[in-house]
Amino acid sequence: MARLAESFEALVRDGDRFTIEAPTEWAQGRTLYGGMTLALAHEAARRYFDDLPPLLSAQCVFVGPASGTIHFLPGLLRRGRSTTMVAVEAVGDQGPILRASFVFGASRDSAVSVDAPGLPEVSTPDDAIPLFATGNERAPGFTANFDMRLGGGAQGVSGGEPMMATWARFREAPGANPVSALLALADAPPPAAITRFPTLAPLSSVTWHIDLVEQPDDVDGWHLLRANAEHAADGMTTQDMKLWREDGLLLAIGRQSIAIFA
Repeated sequence: MARLAESFEALVRDGDRFTIEAPTEWAQGRTLYGGMTLALAHEAARRYFDDLPPLLSAQCVFVGPASGTIHFLPGLLRRGRSTTMVAVEAVGDQGPILRASFVFGASRDSAVSVDAPGLPEVSTPDDAIPLFATGNERAPGFTANFDMRLGGGAQGVSGGEPMMATWARFREAPGANPVSALLALADAPPPAAITRFPTLAPLSSVTWHIDLVEQPDDVDGWHLLRANAEHAADGMTTQDMKLWREDGLLLAIGRQSIAIFA
């Protein structure tokens, strides 16, 4: 297991870029998993621009494997009265790795209010079953850093409904910027379409869009991540995602497209 903050501390500034050796403890096969790569890009953005308001939204395209030496290059897209837009490109020895855009914004008074949905009906973390049938032994290496339990939906490779409601928490308190930690946590479970896989097979995130509904104070405890596969065909699947704190506060809403090799 690895503490998230220690990996973030390895991200070193060199002029206008930030460099890190991809931490193998957070790898999924030959690459970092998507949530860790985006979390590192967010770390680069917030360290380069030290006066940013809270993160509202992030969008990214996962271009190539995140392995070896990775350079993160942040740049300003636009700075408005309440909103700042930042782009971050990640590159490695083999070429582009990630292109991300972040929208940071201060709160403003508004007459419009819509309540966020509460927790769906799922098992509690104590009653939920392990996400992987034999613990984490058959899962990508980075999942050893998480405790993940299936609170609702179907197990992977079960033929069940393409929905997974997963309780997840870091095995060690991340000790890092809460928003960066949230990005790392939000992409930890497998995609919901894995319930329809005939057997375990590789998969790779292609795009990810995540909107923060609330700013997390910390990401130390249990969080529920619900993913629903809306479509899967021709080697691709799309899903919508929601992330709640254990007390029912909705923190984030997302969409993801994923390449599947099953």
